[in-house]
Amino acid sequence: MITTLTLSPAAGSFPFPTKVLSLPSGTKVVLGSTEISPNAPRQSLRVATTSNGWFPPTQTEDNSISLVSPLPLSSAHAEIWSEGGRIFIRDLDSAFGTYVNGLRISKDATLKAGDTISLGTRIARNAKTPAYITDFHLIPIIATVTPTNVSA
Repeated sequence: MITTLTLSPAAGSFPFPTKVLSLPSGTKVVLGSTEISPNAPRQSLRVATTSNGWFPPTQTEDNSISLVSPLPLSSAHAEIWSEGGRIFIRDLDSAFGTYVNGLRISKDATLKAGDTISLGTRIARNAKTPAYITDFHLIPIIATVTPTNVSA
């Protein structure tokens, strides 16, 4: 049995296309930004698709900046996997945390249909926030979870 997990943008989320992740038992999918360290090897290039855990930058609402990535999202933020017919999520020591239904997780958490996950939390603007950082940069990825079991 293969489990698929649909992640749909929830209200208040940084925009992203709906993702459908295939989760064969024992396979972990990393959720994170396509942005990686400038010192990373070239083969580390990440291309976001609707079937993987990478979230791409997007155009700002007013087109003032070409592409923006959500600052609360780490490059390797969390991982999701299926085991024994259940789906789990774990934070990978991200700076802004991983949340399930509004609660920050500190260990493996089980996901069920209708749960909401948040990769990071909204960052508050303050006097030290650089002017080039838009409100769009400060929004986390928030997704509604819909699991489906598929016979192999």
